[in-house]
Amino acid sequence: MGILTGGTSRERERSLATARDVADALAALGHTAQLIDTADAAFAGAVRGVDAAFLAIAGRGAEDGTLQGFLQAQGIAYTGSGVRASALAMHKPTAKTVAAAAGVPVLPGVQVHPTRDAGVAAKEVLDALPAPVIVKPESEGSSIDIAVAHDVASLTEVLTRLRRSGQPLLAEPFMAGRAVTVGVLEEDGEPVALPVVEVTTDAEFYDHTAKLDPAGHAFHCPADLPAGVAEALTDAACLAHRALGCAGYSRSDFVVADDGTFAWLELNTLPGLRRSGTLALMAEAAGATYEQLIDRVLATAYTGEPR
Repeated sequence: MGILTGGTSRERERSLATARDVADALAALGHTAQLIDTADAAFAGAVRGVDAAFLAIAGRGAEDGTLQGFLQAQGIAYTGSGVRASALAMHKPTAKTVAAAAGVPVLPGVQVHPTRDAGVAAKEVLDALPAPVIVKPESEGSSIDIAVAHDVASLTEVLTRLRRSGQPLLAEPFMAGRAVTVGVLEEDGEPVALPVVEVTTDAEFYDHTAKLDPAGHAFHCPADLPAGVAEALTDAACLAHRALGCAGYSRSDFVVADDGTFAWLELNTLPGLRRSGTLALMAEAAGATYEQLIDRVLATAYTGEPR
C-alpha cells in the first residue's frame, strides 16, 4: 500500500504530518505501507507498484480531482472521493450551487476575477452584499488567503492583495456566529454523520494562522448546541455529501448564528486525518479509536466501480 502525501500545494506540511500519523495507525493495524511524496520525480513509477493508495494529502493538485484522475487512469484503488466530486467540492462557487440546489442553506456570493480593477470590484461586491464581507480564493483549502473587509477601502486592499495569486476570488457576507464542522463517514455506501465539533478562537474567524497554532484555537466535541440544531447540521452534511457525489468520507464546515440558523460554507473531500484533528475527535466521541477511523477510511477505498 502507498500513503500518498506531500505534493506541491500550500498544504504540503499539513499533508506530511497527516501521513506520519496515518502510517503509524496502518502499521498498528498490521498493514505494510510506504510513504510516497507526489512531488517526487519518481512518483509515477512508485505509485504504479502499489495495490491501493491512501490519500494523506490536501490542497490544489491533490484534492481537486487531478490526483484522483491519474490514479483512476492507472487502475489504482484510492481513498476519498472520485474525480468529479473532488473537482466540484474544491471549486467553492460550484459546490455552493450544487449544495443549494439540494436544499442545503448557503450564503450568497459574488465572484471576482483577478484581473478586475480592485476598487471597481469592491464597490460592486458591496452593492450586492451587506458589509462586512469575507473574501476567499475559489479553489483553496485550510482557510488560506481568507480575509474580512468592512468597507470599500478595506475590501479594495483585500482584493488587491489576494488577487496576486492569480486565482479568482469569492466574496460572501461575513456571518457572525459559531464555527462548527461535521464529518461524514460512509457505512455500506451510506453516509453517516459523526458528532459535531465546534471550533473556538480569539481571532476574528478561524483563519489559516489560527489553524496552524495549537494555542490559537480549541475544539469542543460534541458541540453544545441548541436542541435540534446538531441534528439539522448532521442532516445537511450528509445531504451535501450526497449532492456532490462524494465517496468514503468528507467534512462539511458551517457557521451557526445565535438563533440556531446556519449556513454551509464548504465541503472537504480529503479532510485532515491527524491524530489530533477534528475527524479523529469526532470518531472518538462516536466511540471509535483513531486506528479504527483509519481502518474504516481504508475500507471505503475505490475498488474499480465507476464514480
